[in-house]
Amino acid sequence: MSCSLVEGRHACGSAVTMSRQYGEFVSSTTSVQHGAPPGGASHPKLRLVLDVIVVIAGVALLVWGIVVMASPTISCRGVEMHPGDTCHKATYTATHTDTVQTYEQRRRSVAQSRPTVIGLGAALTVFGAVLSWQTVRARDHSSDSPIGP
Repeated sequence: MSCSLVEGRHACGSAVTMSRQYGEFVSSTTSVQHGAPPGGASHPKLRLVLDVIVVIAGVALLVWGIVVMASPTISCRGVEMHPGDTCHKATYTATHTDTVQTYEQRRRSVAQSRPTVIGLGAALTVFGAVLSWQTVRARDHSSDSPIGP
């Protein structure tokens, strides 16, 4: 084990840092920063709001996958399609392309993407709920601290 002399203090095996705070030297032998709460966010209420937004987005995806994508109607840019109809696929830059999808192809595409949307919605909901739980738990534990919040 190596020892060294740092700022007039003997340090063995742990980092010793010295800083001037309010005119006095303050030493710290731990690597914990006292400026920010353990969760990483400086505003627990803002973090909780963002966590709840993640939960709401997850629930919205879940509901959309279950309710909207289960609808028997297939549409092409808002116009209901029927068996035998075709739809020109759109891109971000053009509303009409040479690629054509039939009613059956669009129906199959919606059916194939539905489990993915439902799964992503469920995962996002659980992820947001865990984040929210951790934020509330961290806030409760920080208020129990004997040195203050």
